[in-house]
Amino acid sequence: MGGEIMGKKTLDMRRRQARIIAEIERNPFITDEELASLCNVSIHTIRADRKKTGIPEVRERTKDVARFLFGQAKTLSAQEITGDLLEVELNREGLSLLDTVEQMAIRKSGIVRGHILFAQANSLANAIVDADLALTRECHIKFLAPVRAGERVLAKARVTKAKGRRKEVEVIMKTREKVVFRGEFTILCLDARFASRLKINKKELLGNEGEKA
Repeated sequence: MGGEIMGKKTLDMRRRQARIIAEIERNPFITDEELASLCNVSIHTIRADRKKTGIPEVRERTKDVARFLFGQAKTLSAQEITGDLLEVELNREGLSLLDTVEQMAIRKSGIVRGHILFAQANSLANAIVDADLALTRECHIKFLAPVRAGERVLAKARVTKAKGRRKEVEVIMKTREKVVFRGEFTILCLDARFASRLKINKKELLGNEGEKA
């Protein structure tokens, strides 16, 4: 009898681990809390299953995806983007994810400071354009709802219009429950030679241009 019970527990664990793997393959950014809810078990059980199957926590999975995608973003480096870059298709669209923490918030209210959210939106808008150098020319933004420390903010940017060196980029940002930010950015897209004439380029830009030639 005891052997049968143990065998059933082992089978349930294997089925649960298989589902965890499948869910993470489908959505690398799913949290332990969400997996626990789907599998109807405790967060501790999910963490134990992840360790047994060699699956890193969501922060590490996000970083792995971001490291791959930063290689596709031409205008900004990893250090210059606020949040983790999840998806980028140059001159079309992109996604980023920001895990907010207490240090980003106003101490008395716990509300994330506006410049943090703006930085996520602005850096994503610049990251999705195909240019040697991207500069924000102007923007029109609205903060639609407060974000509290600890919430995750997903930003989606898409190019809505392109004319000459200018691209119009729409950015919408959401938490799990609500839309919190909407903005329209005008981005100037410059190649290395034009940036050099304006004396706003870095030396490495011209170096890269020389390599292409």
